[in-house]
Formats: sequence, structure tokens, C-alpha cells
Amino acid sequence: MFVVNRTGFHVVKAKKFSDLASSFPTEEIRVVWQEKNVISDAKSILGIMALDVTKGTVLELRAEGPNEAEALEALLALWNEIE
Repeated sequence: MFVVNRTGFHVVKAKKFSDLASSFPTEEIRVVWQEKNVISDAKSILGIMALDVTKGTVLELRAEGPNEAEALEALLALWNEIE
């Protein structure tokens, strides 16, 4: 889980996030906004931007596939780096 700080997912952040998620081609990676019951493909910049999250939104990151742990670790590290 991670919390959206500052201004939410701006375009540059969404692009970096979706590019990194796409670098794990065998994994299905989803961003889940449980409060609104919305699931978005982390590999899609449009899917991420469509979440339209704001400051303080709690999101869950899910991955399935042979390298799921590595994908989650990399995406969370990127999230913390670009926050």
C-alpha cells in the first residue's frame, strides 16, 4: 500500500510508474483504489491518470507473475523516490 502525497499522480510520475511496470512483461500489475472500488492497469499511463487520485488517497499495488515480488519492490522504491 502507498499513500498519494502532494498533488496526486501527475503526468511525469504516471509515465515513470507505467514505464517501470511495463518493464515486467510477465507480471499483471494493478493499482487498486479500494475506497472507490476501482482497479487500474499499472502499465497504462491512461489507466493511472484516470484514477484521478488526490492528496491522501490510499492505494494498493498488486502484482501476479513469476517476478511479482521484484516488481512490487521496484515500483514502491520508485514511488518513494519520486514523492
